[in-house]
Amino acid sequence: MKKILISLFIALLSVTVASASSAIGSVYLVKGNVKIKSEGSFKKSQVSKGLEVKKGDLITTSKEANAIIKLLDGSTLVLDASSTLHFSSANLAEQTEGKVFYKITSRDAKNSLKVKTPFAIIGIKGTTFIVDSGEKASVKLKEGVVGIQSIKEEFELYRKAVQAEYNKYLSEQEAAYQKYLNEQNKGAALMTKEFDLQAGNTISFDGKKVNESAWTKEDDAEFERFEKLMGSIK
Repeated sequence: MKKILISLFIALLSVTVASASSAIGSVYLVKGNVKIKSEGSFKKSQVSKGLEVKKGDLITTSKEANAIIKLLDGSTLVLDASSTLHFSSANLAEQTEGKVFYKITSRDAKNSLKVKTPFAIIGIKGTTFIVDSGEKASVKLKEGVVGIQSIKEEFELYRKAVQAEYNKYLSEQEAAYQKYLNEQNKGAALMTKEFDLQAGNTISFDGKKVNESAWTKEDDAEFERFEKLMGSIK
């Protein structure tokens, strides 16, 4: 009998440890209809404040709904309305739909978080940014640096400084500038599989074409909206 009880205790302890090791954070705020589907399950359940978020969980917000996830390292993720986020692991989140605000604590290279979207893989060490996986596919970076990596072919990257120069030449003398480009073997686009995005910039995606642009008042307003939501969990 004693051996049976010890075996049951060990089994229960193993389950508890396994559950703890798969936990990556918890839900800190829910507004509206938010669903979660656990790994290996076909059923979606209603999300409530305090719910543990584990590896393999898929979280979906409906129209006019929001969810705030706090990771174990203190990082905060805010899901906007009509967004989907799948936590493949503690270091990989797959954002397939909608818009998500990320405020990531400083991490070393080994534990850096990656966000996979339909248009790119974003490598993060510690920063604040917004990813839009909708029709206006974009990344807006407020603080830090993120690495942008192509999923398939090379990006056709138009840096804002080079693009401004390119547009200036086009407006003045398009034919002459094209001749100059040919002679110098230089184009406005940089063909690359990966690049770094610096703070205070936005990039938008149109297939393989990537345009970098400077920060705007609209970007400030969007970050303020998410930060107000974050303020409600303090």
